[in-house]
Amino acid sequence: MTETQAALYAAAVGALSALVVGCIAGWAALRQVAKAAEAQRKQVDWQLRSEDYANFVRVMFRFRDSIGYAAQASQLSADLANEVRALYGDLANVAATLSMRIAADPVMDAMLDVVNCAYALHSRVTDRRQICLPSHDAALDRLLERFEDAELAVRNAFRDDLWGGKPLRRSRHARTSTDP
Repeated sequence: MTETQAALYAAAVGALSALVVGCIAGWAALRQVAKAAEAQRKQVDWQLRSEDYANFVRVMFRFRDSIGYAAQASQLSADLANEVRALYGDLANVAATLSMRIAADPVMDAMLDVVNCAYALHSRVTDRRQICLPSHDAALDRLLERFEDAELAVRNAFRDDLWGGKPLRRSRHARTSTDP
């Protein structure tokens, strides 16, 4: 083998080595870009879900406040009945929108339970508008308690879906004879 052939072989081996190293570096760079894109996609997905969950919780709390106020009244005004109806509609609409975006079954089950409880409360309270039922009737109290349990289940499902971790617990105080 001559010096020229040896130099050509060395150059060819060097070029192939550079090509292999370049391909490996390119593959590693593409892999890193794919990882970064996946992390960014997950972050955007998490952010969208957290905003949707926050909207649902916001509407749920507004509904609960309105229902709580209506439950205290001995007779319901038309404005308050309409507010309860509108807030129930908002709650159902937000839940329907969320059902199109998420696939987590525990979250869906919890949301549907809240919407069903809200419907029962909405029906009971708005039906009271025409009949003068006493405030704090037993059926309404049971519905409110069921709604609070469903509300806690929703918050736990949202929290578990977004962050994982220990579930929240509801603190129940013992009712006294002076509690309404």
